[in-house]
Amino acid sequence: MKRRGFIALLAGGILFWLRGIGDAVCNPSLVRLIGRGRQLAQMRAGRGPTLGNYFLQWYGHSSFLIHSGSQTKVVADPNFNVTPGIQADAVTVSNDHFTHNNTGAVTGNPIILRGITFRQTWNPIRTSVKDITIVNIPSQRGVGWGGVANSIFIYEMGSLCIAHLGNIGHLLTAEQEKVLQRVDVMMIPIDAMTNLGFEDILRVIERVKPPIVIPMHYDVVSQGELFAGFAREHYPIRKIEGSQLTLSRAALPKSTEIFVLKHPRTSIFGE
Repeated sequence: MKRRGFIALLAGGILFWLRGIGDAVCNPSLVRLIGRGRQLAQMRAGRGPTLGNYFLQWYGHSSFLIHSGSQTKVVADPNFNVTPGIQADAVTVSNDHFTHNNTGAVTGNPIILRGITFRQTWNPIRTSVKDITIVNIPSQRGVGWGGVANSIFIYEMGSLCIAHLGNIGHLLTAEQEKVLQRVDVMMIPIDAMTNLGFEDILRVIERVKPPIVIPMHYDVVSQGELFAGFAREHYPIRKIEGSQLTLSRAALPKSTEIFVLKHPRTSIFGE
């Protein structure tokens, strides 16, 4: 069976019960557990929290701090460069490589949400941590990793929807595209070595059409510049002077733009 066909069959079989998730996750008022009708996030009355306090902080590689307006903190894919002692309410792990699963660097007794099992199979996550709702969908790493599982995490907070693709190694299936259609901010790996090549990265972006794309999973600044140079013929490139990005719905571009955050480890890897 061809690789694309196998991925489509596997993901389709697992995702059939998630068909309605695109209408549920990233709903600013209510998120329900698909197929069971149980609330994941409580109804938020009134106008909801101000979005100006929402931000993402990049720690390098694929590691981010996701910070909500009520100061809920979720660390995605903590790696060896995450500042030891950072506090968070939860940690999500997309795959079990040591550059993504350094959960011991995060303090505050966080909930650990592993997107794959120790047997390297998908581990479904559907939960809420204070005002951030977290779900995941199955995917896979590249051919060189033998089809090992990868987990795409989706975070809903306020009226914003954020997707972290982990170490995705294939084009999106039709089911995955449906789930990701309401994504506002998408973090995607651009190393073009163990994951997707540049052309396939652009194909994924085109299918999802998120307002903001944040390149990740690179440790040398020049790699980010190389990708930006390749992508600028297709999308506007916005270079951010810091490694933190404040989020608000009003500030979302009307069409897709690529936001290249300043690499937090330039003193190590150089310009």
